[in-house]
Amino acid sequence: MTRFFFGNWFTRAYLFAVATAAVILLGANLATGDHEPSFAAVYLIALTSPVSVIFAPVALLGDGWTAIAMLWLSVAAGVLLNTLLINTIVGEVGKFSSRRAVQ
Repeated sequence: MTRFFFGNWFTRAYLFAVATAAVILLGANLATGDHEPSFAAVYLIALTSPVSVIFAPVALLGDGWTAIAMLWLSVAAGVLLNTLLINTIVGEVGKFSSRRAVQ
């Protein structure tokens, strides 16, 4: 599982960007005392799109605990799918370049 999330530099950079956006969102929420999704959530949704846009569009995020649950669950789903996509693309490129080097 560690290799899936931290197997290459592209995945590490992506996860660092998502973690930074999540810390900014949580810091903004703690600083203001408001625990509803704020404008800082747009960065998090943008980094984990298209999955998070489908599951938790910003226009539908209202007030209450369901908005918070929708936001974090859609971000988690987006991170997993985008990590899989990045690993697939980097893995295929790596196989292609190693195949070319052998020939």
